[in-house]
Amino acid sequence: MTKLKYEKINKQNIDLAAKIQFEIFPNSSAYIKYLEEIDCNKSLPIDFLVYHYEKPIGVIGLYELDNDKNSIWLSYFGLLKEYRKKGYGKQMLNYIINIAKEYNRKYLRLYTYEIWNEVAQNFYKKHMHYEEDYTNKDDDYYDIKYGKPKIFTYSLFGDNIKPWNNKYIGLEEDDDNHNLSIKKMTEKGII
Repeated sequence: MTKLKYEKINKQNIDLAAKIQFEIFPNSSAYIKYLEEIDCNKSLPIDFLVYHYEKPIGVIGLYELDNDKNSIWLSYFGLLKEYRKKGYGKQMLNYIINIAKEYNRKYLRLYTYEIWNEVAQNFYKKHMHYEEDYTNKDDDYYDIKYGKPKIFTYSLFGDNIKPWNNKYIGLEEDDDNHNLSIKKMTEKGII
């Protein structure tokens, strides 16, 4: 299998990364998130544009939540449709797991939504160690009418998994960033 190339999202590739990310996640644009991160001097969040040879095919990243220092979170993990079910997702997950281990956290977690991310559900069920519903009523569910938000957890060092147990995540920031991202990307001609 072809080894993928990972390029940290930066000022030179941000427009391309945002375009690829938006094609994969049309309900949750990350352009504003990427803009904020490239000028940030912290080690997290970190996001990558993923290439197959010279062709950009996906995005993946990591971030942290202030209320849990035992976890590191998977951010916008996705492939363009024509590159799915070819083993690249597993290769990307393995790559990001190795990076996550460098942060010495117990768990790699991800938030997803079973309807919007329906295609990814079987992948997560196969490769992550634990699945739970996320039902924190204080959080913004993007006006979810059907299906359930989910959290999947991977134990980075073999520790027993402590469930997330509906601790607050803060989804409304993603919703606000999506709307502003769409506006900015339209103004710049990215979409």
